[in-house]
Amino acid sequence: MWKAGTCLALFGRLLLCLVEVSSVTWPCSQQRLVFSAESVHSQLRPEGILLSFIDPDPTLVQHPCANRMTEGISPALYLGRQVFLSLDGFESSLLPLTVPQTLLNASLMAVVSSATFGYKDELVVVINGGVFLYVYGRRKGWIEAKGISYPVTDVSNAHCCYDLKDQNCAAVCFFVIAYNKDMPTPNGEILVSFDAGLTFKTLYAHIQEGPLLAVYYFVSWSQIGILINRTNIYFQYMDPKSVSSLTGQALKTAAQKIPELRTMYVHGLRGFVLFWTKDELHWSSNHGLTLETSIIYSTMEYPYTTFPSGNEGIRSVAATSSEIAILTKMHLFYGSLDLISKQLVHIGKDDNNTGTLGEVIMFVSTGRLCLLYPVPSTHTEFYNFQKCDINIPATLMNVQPPGAVTCPVEILSGEFHHKMYYLDMKKTLYLYVLFVPKPGTASFPYVTVSNPHIMAFKAQLSQNGYTYDGNMKYDLKITLLQQQFANMAHASFIPGFIVGGYSTITVDVYNKGLFCIDMHPLTALIAMRCPPTKFIKLFTHSTACSKGLFDEYMLQANFSYTIHEDAYDPQFLGRKKLNQSSLDVSYAYDQLGCPILLYYDRPWLPTLELWEDDKFVEYVPADFVIFETNGMHTYDYLLTETEAGCISEPQNWNSLIINRSDNDPHTAWSRHNYKSCKEDKGNASKPSDKRKYQVLNLNEKNRILFQPYNGIYTFRVVVVDKFYSYCDLSTVFSVYVHGALPHSEINPGKTLISFLVLIFGSILIVYYFPKLLKENAKMKSLWT
Repeated sequence: MWKAGTCLALFGRLLLCLVEVSSVTWPCSQQRLVFSAESVHSQLRPEGILLSFIDPDPTLVQHPCANRMTEGISPALYLGRQVFLSLDGFESSLLPLTVPQTLLNASLMAVVSSATFGYKDELVVVINGGVFLYVYGRRKGWIEAKGISYPVTDVSNAHCCYDLKDQNCAAVCFFVIAYNKDMPTPNGEILVSFDAGLTFKTLYAHIQEGPLLAVYYFVSWSQIGILINRTNIYFQYMDPKSVSSLTGQALKTAAQKIPELRTMYVHGLRGFVLFWTKDELHWSSNHGLTLETSIIYSTMEYPYTTFPSGNEGIRSVAATSSEIAILTKMHLFYGSLDLISKQLVHIGKDDNNTGTLGEVIMFVSTGRLCLLYPVPSTHTEFYNFQKCDINIPATLMNVQPPGAVTCPVEILSGEFHHKMYYLDMKKTLYLYVLFVPKPGTASFPYVTVSNPHIMAFKAQLSQNGYTYDGNMKYDLKITLLQQQFANMAHASFIPGFIVGGYSTITVDVYNKGLFCIDMHPLTALIAMRCPPTKFIKLFTHSTACSKGLFDEYMLQANFSYTIHEDAYDPQFLGRKKLNQSSLDVSYAYDQLGCPILLYYDRPWLPTLELWEDDKFVEYVPADFVIFETNGMHTYDYLLTETEAGCISEPQNWNSLIINRSDNDPHTAWSRHNYKSCKEDKGNASKPSDKRKYQVLNLNEKNRILFQPYNGIYTFRVVVVDKFYSYCDLSTVFSVYVHGALPHSEINPGKTLISFLVLIFGSILIVYYFPKLLKENAKMKSLWT
């Protein structure tokens, strides 16, 4: 007889057995019971407390980034009477998921109320009102989240699947929201995490009192959407700093159906949100601002336009960025997610279904749907999975819903699909689409953006020859630009342009119907933020090393220099004659390189170079400021405020640093708080003809003036022009100032007085000495 250990060693690979099941009447292209060797021979048992789902209807949570996963298979979590985590699309037997009892404070039950996938290989799960992370990678284990100050019921997050290696895309996945929809909290208190659910902190939404039904981070609208229930159910929107006055359209549903209301923020960041009860389904294509009620095609098999109601109603919902499927107790429906069509079609029925099997649905790939439920093994603690694979295109051809048109498109393609782009301040991005409609269909593409508050576009469709089949071929050119500079919207429509945000752009075909399954919408994520590869550096003519004043090896060998006690202020306020000692500074050659060589009595303007992707772009023409990182103040500026052309009082280092508790110049002045003196700020703010103007610009006349002090300066330069870039452009460099005469210890005042006394004494001697000689001669003659 085979032993369990022997079986596990011999069957290292999964053995999949396909079993036809004749009792199921769903439109399956293939029916199979999936099991593996472990389900027959393994003696493994679940350790810990078995997890179970709080809802009587099971659900399935899929990681949305299948395109970024190994072999294109997304991890999936089955939530039902048992909870199962599958990394291979439920193609093997599984043990139910458990949690260690030590994490649950001696509780004998582990009830899951919500779960979502994290950034990489972790699950964020709400168990008994607490938030826990389950790491399912190489190092499996549970971690209890910190900062959960009260019981929560739900967690939510968004996924950026466009470029997981991009730091901004990854930051989207790290943002997790936890909230309690059963207990109204003062000011709409929610908990947010910026580290994928490890730690949470409180965020106050300051909304009017009312239960929170759902909270989502709408990435491509740069808002948090809070679904609240007062007189009506609707979204209210906020960013992490303030609540917007904008509210979404009220959801019209019967009051008794509110407890069973379910929602889903469809992945892809296009803005689709689903709302459903047992009886009805609504969806929004614009983050809940407007709502549409779904309609069902009437067919011979299902001559109704609404879903079955009550216990016969909706049990499970699955959606991708372009498809949706609805499972009721005995019926299956399918539809496409687009801006125009809100219709679904009935594609299958199972009269033998009792609704007790725990069936759920999930999309395996575009046009492939899977219906599955767990089946306990008769020999071990493992569970197998009964699966029904459904080929949507083939099923639709058999259904042929009346009124449904065939796909009117032959080609809809663009290289930008499912990619991420950056659009910096005042820049332009061009996207191109190839579109070929079927003859006689009169179909045409349309363009939408999810966040028109920050992004505008222009689209131009032009004919460009014919295909080999003789069909007309069209080129669609899309120009993307920042809404702030597009002159297309009122100023009140453009909030917070300094920070930027995200928006998706989608190209789809008007009224393309259900049969364009493979002709999915073209979508790209546009980040109006700082491109990660953009930076500045200083343009240099010559260095102290190239002129032989310093040696590179000497600078690298723990070189240090001394700043005179009268030449610096540790609080960066330019104070002089402080009771302090000289400052020894270690030279950071790896960061600074060789210092730039400057002559002390020549006015100097740093010239900044902008680089992106290691390519020179331009010399920076924007306003910037500069400070010495060790507090040196032996330099000044050429122009006064009035000479610089200011019409209002400009900012300066002293006033900005004094207003900070940490006296940190690195954060005191930036593009986020810069105010140009070339803008009128009222009569109370006037420039001075005595104060020096401390802002520099390549195209202006202000310069740096050095005092007669030879030495090394380490400067940090910060671009403060808020209209130049979303980047916080900054760099550090060193200069060596030379040519000043050594400081003399002789007091010039005393020296001048002594010199004058000497001259005066000499004059007296020259004038009176001859007279004294004559007088002396007369006296001698008298005596003789």
